[in-house]
Amino acid sequence: MATAAAPPPRFLADVYEAASECNKCSLCQATCPAYVTNPVEWETARGRVALIRDAIEGRLELRDIADGPLSTCLTCDNCVAACAPRVPTGHIVSRARMELQDQEGHPWRQTVALRAILPHPGAMRALHGLARVTQRLGLFALARRTGLLAWLGTAGALAAQTGPLGKRTAYRLARDLPPVTPPVRGRIGFLTCCYANLASPEASGATMRVLLANGYEVVVPRLGCSGLPARTLGDREAMVDMALRNANALEDVDVDAYVGDVASCVGHYREYGDIAGSDPLAGQRAKDVAARTALASDFLDRNGVRATLGPLRWHVTIDEPCSLPIDGPERGAMRRLLAQIPHLRISDLDEAAMCCGGAGTYFVRQPERSEAILRRKFDNIRATGAAVVVTENVSCLTQLRAGASRYAPEVRVMHVMELLDESLQWAERRRAIAS
Repeated sequence: MATAAAPPPRFLADVYEAASECNKCSLCQATCPAYVTNPVEWETARGRVALIRDAIEGRLELRDIADGPLSTCLTCDNCVAACAPRVPTGHIVSRARMELQDQEGHPWRQTVALRAILPHPGAMRALHGLARVTQRLGLFALARRTGLLAWLGTAGALAAQTGPLGKRTAYRLARDLPPVTPPVRGRIGFLTCCYANLASPEASGATMRVLLANGYEVVVPRLGCSGLPARTLGDREAMVDMALRNANALEDVDVDAYVGDVASCVGHYREYGDIAGSDPLAGQRAKDVAARTALASDFLDRNGVRATLGPLRWHVTIDEPCSLPIDGPERGAMRRLLAQIPHLRISDLDEAAMCCGGAGTYFVRQPERSEAILRRKFDNIRATGAAVVVTENVSCLTQLRAGASRYAPEVRVMHVMELLDESLQWAERRRAIAS
C-alpha cells in the first residue's frame, strides 16, 4: 500500500529535509539538559523537531508551540552528539524562532537591544559608563536589595547575574598590554565579545597576555556584537546586519588570523560565510573572517605553547562549553593546554559537555529550568573535589560563578586563559627570584 506523500513545506524549506531525518530513536533524551531535568517528550530533540515539522507541513502553527517546545530549548546541540543522522536541532529551533518572529513580529524591547545597542561599540561604552556611575552612587546595591533589578526584566537579570562591573573594560585593558615576546610568530586580531568586554574583562585581558607571551602580536579592533543573541532570540535581520557590520569593520585589519576567547561567539563568527556570504559588498569579507577565526585554546593548542609555564599545585576540573564543535579538536584543547602546567591536577567532570543552563538569556527566560540544570552541574563539580572549575565562554563563566556562590562557595570559576596567565606569571616570578 503506497504511503501518502508529505505536503510541501509552507516555510522553513531550508531546514525541512534535516528535520525529516530524525529516526525517533530517543538517544537524545540522555544528553538533553532540559529533558533530564523535566522528562516530557517535547523537551527531547525528537519531540521539538517533530512539532516543528508538523508546523512546516500545516498540522499546527508555530505559535502553538512557542511556549515550551521552542522557548525551552537551549540550542546547545548536546543532542547532536548522540544522534546518528546528526539532526541539527539547535539550528532548526533557531530558524523556527526566526520564522515565528517574522510571522508574529518582534518584541520592541528586544528590537531596541538588538538593533540600537548591541551593534554599536559606542552604545556599549555608554552602558558601561552608566553602570559604573550607578555603582559609585550606591544605586546598584540599592536596586539589588529592593528587588528593582528583577523589575527591570532581562537587563536587570543580566546585571544581577554579572554583578558590579569592573572599572575597566577589556578594550581599556588592551591599552596597557605588555609588548610581544620575541621572536614574533604572527599577528592576530582579537575578537572581543561585547558581553565579555563588560562582564569578564579580566579573562579577555589574560587571553591577550597569553597570546603576547607566546609570540603573537595582538590587534584589538572595535567591534559590535557578533550577532549571536539575535540568532538565539530569532531576529534574522539583526543577525545578518551585525555580521555585515563586523565584516566591514575588519576589512582593513591586517592580521594572520582572528582569535576570540568566547566559545559561542567564535562559533558564530565561523558561520559568517553562511550568514552573510551572499551579500554583494561584504560577503567575501564575511567568508574570510569565518575561515580565519579560531578559539584561543584551539589556536594555541594547534600552534604550540612557547612560553614557559610555571607550576601550579591546584586541583581543577574542566567544564566544556556546549557551543564547541561536537567532533572538533577544540573539545580537548583546554585539557591538552592545562596538562602542560607542572603539578596541576586535573579531574574529569561527569557530563562536562552538558550545558550549565546559562546560555544567553536562558536563565532569565526559563529561571526554574536553568536553576535545575545548574544544580545538576554543581552536583557533578562537587563530586570531583576540585577547587577550580575552568571553562571558555562568558555565559558559562557568569552562570557557574552565580552557581558557585549558591552551591559551592569554596569553588573558584576561571577562564582557561586566566589559569594559563597565572602559570606564566608564576614562571616570571621564579625567573626574577633566580636572577
